[in-house]
Amino acid sequence: MKGKALTWAAFGARGTGKTAWVKQLLEKIKPPRLVVWDFKHDPDLEGVGTAYTSLADAIAAMREKRFAVRYLVNHAGDIHAQFDLFCRACWAAGCLVMFVDELPEVTKANKAPQAWRQIVNVGRKYTHEGRVKWVAVIGAGQRPAECDKSFIANADVVHVGRLGNASDAQAMARSWGLQQRELMDLPDLHWREKRAHTPEIFAGVLSFSQPRKAAKTPS
Repeated sequence: MKGKALTWAAFGARGTGKTAWVKQLLEKIKPPRLVVWDFKHDPDLEGVGTAYTSLADAIAAMREKRFAVRYLVNHAGDIHAQFDLFCRACWAAGCLVMFVDELPEVTKANKAPQAWRQIVNVGRKYTHEGRVKWVAVIGAGQRPAECDKSFIANADVVHVGRLGNASDAQAMARSWGLQQRELMDLPDLHWREKRAHTPEIFAGVLSFSQPRKAAKTPS
């Protein structure tokens, strides 16, 4: 990746296109080092990296110069312990893109695991074992209210499909200067997007060819 390590957040109800948008993003940035936390063993993520059912094997694969690793979370084990080790491994490897799907399963609005918090707060550029490293983060979930607030606050891009929960839609709409119903009534694959470098709210429909357009915000 060129430039600074970015953070992307994707939210929306089921069927709104979060995973498709993330896959499109990965196709665009083409990271040479990619790690995926696949909580639900999502069939839509097949082909996004080599799948591993052993976390130890997934971490071992991260020792290579280039890799695309997709860890299929062991639901019979301690999920939070797995996530902690997963995050620590990403921090140690560095210079990679880390995609965490179903983020609310491992973080909460007011509580984030220490290793994850370290990546979110200082992972853009840090020194580890005498080398300058970085971790770019993609996180996805259905409800922003159930996700780590520091992650959302640090996001360079917040991408939102339809929000089925009224309080979620209200909070997001208020912060973006939109109407609550606009976010609650979005058809599948339609999205709104806030980017940190501009006050504009962008709007569009998920596709592989349609350019993104800026949405008009109320005056």
